[in-house]
Amino acid sequence: MISMSKSEANPLVSVIVPAYNAGEFLQASIESVLAQTHRNLEVLVVDDGSTDGAVDAAKEQLKDDRIVWHRQENSGKSVALNFALERIRGEFYLLQDADDISSPDRVERLVSAALESPEVAAVFSGYDLILRGRRVAPILRDKSIAQCERDIDAFAMPSLDPTGMYRVSAIREMRYNESLRIGQGFDYILRVGERYPMRMLGECLYSYRVEWGSATRFNPEKRHKMVCEVLRLACERRGLSFDELFAQSSFLQSKPTPDNGIANHFMASVQDLRDRNEVLSALRASIQCLLLNPFVPRFAKPIVCACSPNWFRRRLKSFNG
Repeated sequence: MISMSKSEANPLVSVIVPAYNAGEFLQASIESVLAQTHRNLEVLVVDDGSTDGAVDAAKEQLKDDRIVWHRQENSGKSVALNFALERIRGEFYLLQDADDISSPDRVERLVSAALESPEVAAVFSGYDLILRGRRVAPILRDKSIAQCERDIDAFAMPSLDPTGMYRVSAIREMRYNESLRIGQGFDYILRVGERYPMRMLGECLYSYRVEWGSATRFNPEKRHKMVCEVLRLACERRGLSFDELFAQSSFLQSKPTPDNGIANHFMASVQDLRDRNEVLSALRASIQCLLLNPFVPRFAKPIVCACSPNWFRRRLKSFNG
């Protein structure tokens, strides 16, 4: 059962910033948190044994009493997150990846949604990508509690993992799986969603940085192995057979693509923009996708969606699940 605090009119929100060699992006990331319209924050920056001097440089520049600086030996993101979870004081907590950017009203909007839905343990938001220095391809879909439950049942996250804000009274005893070097957010969300309701705001409140040279922060093969491991753990919890799930999933059997799903992200963004009748924005996003890799068919698919009539687009969306 989720307990409620009496001080939620202006709740303290804990923001966890795990940092490892974040370089030039770290200071801007933390500044986007400090600029939030919701001012009642504590910001826990956990330096996971960085060697690039970025944390020290940010610490020198950012003089704000709301920041608490921590350092640990390099042990991985899960350990850094759990270190922070042992120390948070807020009624809610959220993550801020060290090279991403939060919109100024991110915390305010997430807190408002959580207070409107006291039964939920987590609220997610839409997001866009920071690609080649530009914000592109927003995800804008709103998801009810029931829709988020269907996502969890289907072994899917309602939204990108760092967009979530969690009610501490619900998840206080939950921790990130320290055996997972990557994919810990996916695993954590599945476990929270198996126990508690969630919802998603159809607003773009978070910007996720992608370096197109590698198209992801992780090697595609490693990412695919991570997904399989997280799903195997989920199947164990649910009393299901991972082998049967694997046999039924064309995604799990398919060879990882070098772009690690970037083209699929653009496709989802174009669908969302068309659903909102933002046709020009959808066309712009589809062209941006095409220009990334014009000779690979999946990068052309969004422009087909952007230019298609609604009846065909709905069939395409249904076909893609």
